[in-house]
This record gives sequence, C-alpha cells and structure tokens, in this order.
Amino acid sequence: MASTQVKKINDGSDNGGRWFMIGIIAVFVIGAAAVAFVASNRNSAASNSNIERGTDVDVFADVSISGDPLPAMPGSGVLADPATDAAVGTIAPTLVGTDFSGNPVSIEPDGRPKAIYFLAHWCPACQEEVPSVVDLIESGALPEGVDLYGISTSVDQTRGNFPPNNWLAREAWTPPIMLDTAGSEALLAYGAGPFPFVVYLDGDNRVLARSSGVLGESQITTIWETLAAS
Repeated sequence: MASTQVKKINDGSDNGGRWFMIGIIAVFVIGAAAVAFVASNRNSAASNSNIERGTDVDVFADVSISGDPLPAMPGSGVLADPATDAAVGTIAPTLVGTDFSGNPVSIEPDGRPKAIYFLAHWCPACQEEVPSVVDLIESGALPEGVDLYGISTSVDQTRGNFPPNNWLAREAWTPPIMLDTAGSEALLAYGAGPFPFVVYLDGDNRVLARSSGVLGESQITTIWETLAAS
C-alpha cells in the first residue's frame, strides 16, 4: 500500500480558475474553428516512445501523496464550471512515484504550469484522446513552458488493451508517466472524474480547471495555450 502523508495547506483561493475558464471560452468563440493539425503516422511515431515494453513490467507502484485531496469532480460537463468545481483555486496534492521502468516521477509545485492526464488502458475515450494529445505534441502545439504528465490508473488485467505500458508505447506517448497504486490513490487524491480525467495546474500546483471525457484537438490546444498564459 502506498504511503500517504497528509498535511493541511491553505487553499489561497482566488479567481485564477475563473479567469482561466474565461480565457478558454473567449478563444473558443474567436477561433476554435480555425485550429487544425495534420495527424502524424502512428507506426513511425511509436519509435519515439520512452516507455518500456513487455508483459512483465510492473503496472502498480507506491505513490507518496502530500496535501489535502481535491473535492470530487462535478458530474456535469466536459470542462467543469469553476463556479461549481470546488477544487478550482485550491492546491493539488504533490505526488511522488515512479514510471514503468522504476524511474522517479514527481508532480509538485515547481513554477511550471502543467496538465495531468489520468488514463485507463481499457477506456475507449482514453484510447481516442491519447492519439490526439500525441499528434499535437508532435506537431509542436504544446506551448513552451507547459508540462504534461500521464498517470496510468485503474489498471485491470481482465479488461482490454492490457498491459497499459504496451498501449502507451504503441501510441508513442512521450510525457512522463506515473504509475498509480492498486487502489488508485493518486486518482482519488485528485478528485476522480470520468476518464480521460485531466487536472490543469499553475506553477504552484493550484487548480485552474478540470476536464473529463474526450476533448477535440482545438479544445486541447486552447486549454494548453491558456494554461501557458496563467
């Protein structure tokens, strides 16, 4: 079982999340229809993956969680309304874990805005979203200074597309991947929305927004650009 350290953090809540969402909405209205990217060839891109392949790779690992858990993701809408998402403006827990090769991975207040993608190998929506994210990264759409992380969670060897490391390697996923615990403790600490569940943080790990379900490439790009300007 993962070790979990809990400490009280002043949420320092402000209107950052609201302005973040206003920025997203404004860009959608002005120019979402103009955003387009050409998908990369999946077979050739797979060689760019840094994920260890194989069936004997660990799919669970301990995660150290420092900080108060986020409230549950609101159930309505792909992009949570900051007026109803109690997590917006609060500090997300710091996560310290490992990737499929046992290398350390940390998600912490490091001064850089970031998007945390919680992914389940058996989830059809994740299987649709991951190629879009990979294509956008390869096309240069990820703004300078914004970091992406993946968290492989809710692993179930009785369900399709197992093991998750082979799936992510096949899709040429290159951002750091953290393994969740068998009890999905990292997912629960961040509020556990439907997959793919994404939490957008500023450089202080303050929650700016959360989303769940499939986003189009123009929506993903808009959020990344707004995140870069946070």
